[in-house]
Amino acid sequence: MKKILMGLLAVTLSVTAMAENKVGIGAGVGVSDSIYKGADDKAYPMPLLDINYGDFYVKGITVGYQFYKDDAFAASLFVDPLAGFAVDGADLAKGYDNIDDRKFQAMFGIRLDADTGFYGVRTGLTAQVGEHGGEGKISAFKAYKVDERLTIVPSIHVKGYSGDYTDYYFGVSSEEARKNSKIDNSYKADAAYSFGANLTADYKLTDNVALMAFLGVERFSSEVSDSPIVEDGVLYLVGVGAKYYF
Repeated sequence: MKKILMGLLAVTLSVTAMAENKVGIGAGVGVSDSIYKGADDKAYPMPLLDINYGDFYVKGITVGYQFYKDDAFAASLFVDPLAGFAVDGADLAKGYDNIDDRKFQAMFGIRLDADTGFYGVRTGLTAQVGEHGGEGKISAFKAYKVDERLTIVPSIHVKGYSGDYTDYYFGVSSEEARKNSKIDNSYKADAAYSFGANLTADYKLTDNVALMAFLGVERFSSEVSDSPIVEDGVLYLVGVGAKYYF
């Protein structure tokens, strides 16, 4: 869930940086329910970083290198150090809590961003891979400048997950099924997808200080929601933060 919060926040970070051409440093907190059965909602501290140094950049916790850019298109390579849906088995409800821990993974990928030329809508396409499989994402968003202080950014996206990726985080082995009283059978999760909608807001208190808020929802396909360790395949997210611009 932390990875979705960071991805949602990155929309605001990128739009603000494009509009203001500034470096931003700050902190925030995001809250998400859990996709896993019985696991509690969690609050995650989040660095709000939007830093560029030549062709290198840091957005949130993602580090990247932009190897091409013109007025309408940009391409970059990046590393996401905390990808995936990590959970400690002991955090699940009784009868499910003897599963193995699922860990975050570092993923390496490529990102393409483009201005569609259609009423200010921008699109993004990412593909990344790690030790436990790969995922891809296509997104579209638009920044609405309500007034001199407030910017609202609605966005939508679709993600795809490889079978290895989905099975690592949501599959259940025969051994795990034997050790958990509420899991009847093993479960092999195939390639899956999710889609989501987000809304972020940036409010400038001064030329150098801004407040941020964001919320979102993510729905996963049946390959994830049918897993015996998954609650219902829907995630809700909300968060706030503050940033100082240089």
